[in-house]
Amino acid sequence: MRLFFSFVAIVTCAISYDFSVLAADEEPVAESPSQESPSATGKAEEKPEVPYSSPSGAVRLERTGEDIWVVSAKDSAQRAKLPKVQILGDWGCPDEFDFSPDDEWIFAPYHVGDDFQELVWSHAAKLKLVKANCNEGCAMIFFAGWSGDSSRLLVGLRCGDKPNLEHCYIYFNTRAKKFEITDYLRKLNKTKSEALACAEPVDPLPNEAELKTRFDSSDRRLNEKYTQVLAHSEKDRIPVVRETQRDWIKHRDEGAKLYTSVFPAAEKERRRLQFLGDVTAARIGTPAEEWEVER
Repeated sequence: MRLFFSFVAIVTCAISYDFSVLAADEEPVAESPSQESPSATGKAEEKPEVPYSSPSGAVRLERTGEDIWVVSAKDSAQRAKLPKVQILGDWGCPDEFDFSPDDEWIFAPYHVGDDFQELVWSHAAKLKLVKANCNEGCAMIFFAGWSGDSSRLLVGLRCGDKPNLEHCYIYFNTRAKKFEITDYLRKLNKTKSEALACAEPVDPLPNEAELKTRFDSSDRRLNEKYTQVLAHSEKDRIPVVRETQRDWIKHRDEGAKLYTSVFPAAEKERRRLQFLGDVTAARIGTPAEEWEVER
């Protein structure tokens, strides 16, 4: 299990035995096991809050007081404590957590004032995605998606004082440990539409039948989730949820058209199904309370 933090760049760990804080272009280095545990602090009897779990359920985050732990669902004794960092004068933990599909990485961004944010903007400038950094306090990054093989993290850049940068994206390749851009991202970054984006996998795609089965299954689950969200929405909010979902479908279809346009004809249908499966899975994972805001 690797923890991807945006305050330095990457925090890698294997539950219960490794912790190392790295720059984005460095190789992981094993360190001594952490000796700290909830029992050691005398808080073993305190029932932890579980604010996040990985999609597979294999890993969860537990909050005990001000501490957050990464815990193996199979063996809760296998755990690692997340370090805190100082952001704008206060010590704390990240604002959100986004698990990779293989449970090996967590993207945990601070939305202001962190070092990884500076790395993202710096590399985006080097790759000529942006002409200059935003004014201090205006540069932001946000989670845009994981590739299905967990090889790429798609990060969005947003600049408060330069609205034209709102749809700017860059990859962090978890295998090569570097930032990168592809023909798809170049085209995506030029579009003025609100098309949905997805992260391109590095590994070869499965066959068309497997991808179609995956998408069909996800589409059924999305319809079930949509029904549940409507059933639990306040009466006056139901029209908003419906309109947001219609917009999501429109932007999904725009995104699929843009995505497939950069691939050879022989790959287009498989890429379309891969895109639809990925963005549908992401939509299913959106908490019910956020369905009024398209993601």
